Amino acid sequence: MKISEINQTLVALYLARKDERVPRRSKILIALALGYALNPIDLIPDFIPLLGQLDDLLIIPSLIALALKSIPKEVLDEYREKARQVRMKKRFTVASLFVLIFWAILLVWLVKLLIKFVRL
Repeated sequence: MKISEINQTLVALYLARKDERVPRRSKILIALALGYALNPIDLIPDFIPLLGQLDDLLIIPSLIALALKSIPKEVLDEYREKARQVRMKKRFTVASLFVLIFWAILLVWLVKLLIKFVRL
């Protein structure tokens, strides 16, 4: 599976989480996967070599796979199509504008600092 397909599947799961055709079990698994991914506290801390990253690589995909298996195929296909449409729109949000402005200011500052340093 390609990364773009994984991204599309995650968007489809996010969109499907409120549909009444999606079983409660799937909704719980989706919530657990999102919650675990966004939670700053891991079951196994990331500073433990190998095991810290391994839990993220096993737990989240396992929860997502279980959720995908319990969602009816026609419902999942419908939300995958909606996810494709959302991806094609590529909204330019205010948050992305602030990020771009921040990086532009940072870049200008670094260039000025570099010019000042080179002149010395």
